[in-house]
Amino acid sequence: MPRTITVGVPVYRGAEHVGAALRSLQEQTFADFDAVISVDAADEESARACEPFLDDERFSLVVQPERPDWYGNVNWLLRQPMGEFFCYRQHDDTTTPEFFEVLVAAARERPDAAIVYTDCQWHGGRKDLEAAPSIEGDVLSRLQQHIEQKQPVAVRGLMRRGAVEQAGPIRGDEFRGLSEVYVWLAKLLRWGAFVRIPEPLYHRLDHTGNYHKQWFDWPEERTRGSWTTLYTGLMEATMPVCRTPEERFFFQQLILDRIAVVRPGLSYHYTPTSPHASGALMLECLRRLDAEGKRGLLDVPDELVRGLTTELERLRDDNRRLRRRNRRLREERDSLESSAPGVLERARRLVRGREVDESRPGATPRGGD
Repeated sequence: MPRTITVGVPVYRGAEHVGAALRSLQEQTFADFDAVISVDAADEESARACEPFLDDERFSLVVQPERPDWYGNVNWLLRQPMGEFFCYRQHDDTTTPEFFEVLVAAARERPDAAIVYTDCQWHGGRKDLEAAPSIEGDVLSRLQQHIEQKQPVAVRGLMRRGAVEQAGPIRGDEFRGLSEVYVWLAKLLRWGAFVRIPEPLYHRLDHTGNYHKQWFDWPEERTRGSWTTLYTGLMEATMPVCRTPEERFFFQQLILDRIAVVRPGLSYHYTPTSPHASGALMLECLRRLDAEGKRGLLDVPDELVRGLTTELERLRDDNRRLRRRNRRLREERDSLESSAPGVLERARRLVRGREVDESRPGATPRGGD
């Protein structure tokens, strides 16, 4: 039977650093966990670096004969028997001894949380603290916050099994899944909140072999292509929880805007530099949606269309009533304007007659006794 926490450790060319990562697991004050190590692409050197830890019954090792890449390796780990929580651990990351203890306690206090996580302290080439605010509220509010923030920090926290099962596997693509972690986090958010513990208990090592640094050398066309998959992925994550046409239209526009329009203070993998470039990127996003066979994400389901049709009919009836009312008011105005000259002339004659009468000697003002 799985322990409280299942730790998934995907390893690829990690012989130099994986020992420190596994040792930090052994040093956890909360000891009720299993660590499943999956070595990618028959990497025997990395496997040998893991072997000393197999004396601990909580640790197990599998060597993948092929190269499923990081997302395929993590998906294999997600298919293994899982405890109450799942923790994704990169082979070059470590945590303080109280990491699990703090997060389990926080998760117990927040049963609505899909993930509880801490801040990440960088070491090596970087020294900064990586933090991301909690994401709370109803499901659409949570998704909107995530789309706008685009922060990956929560993926290094403690994930509730129900949220993981609901999210399903991480998407793969020909771009090595550059943006897919953000899509997977969006799917986890459909289950519940992301709760931040503002303590730097997770530690990341900045070195030349960091996976994300490989993306910086890609040609622009490849980077732009990978960026469009974030659009299609976020559409895939959000449309199933939109219940009205208005909600669908809102998120369709929000996601496209987030990908193609540069805003101050937000992060981007690819940044269009002009309105023309933004428009071209939008078209590329739509073409990518079509290429993935997901054009239907732009449609409105029949039951929503029926509701929208009823609403449109109501608006048309209102408009027809307003047009009739405006037509009647115009007719009344025209009638008043056409009769106004005669009314004014009669008023002028009455005034002149009054002035003449009152100018006579001994005349009594009209209206007098």
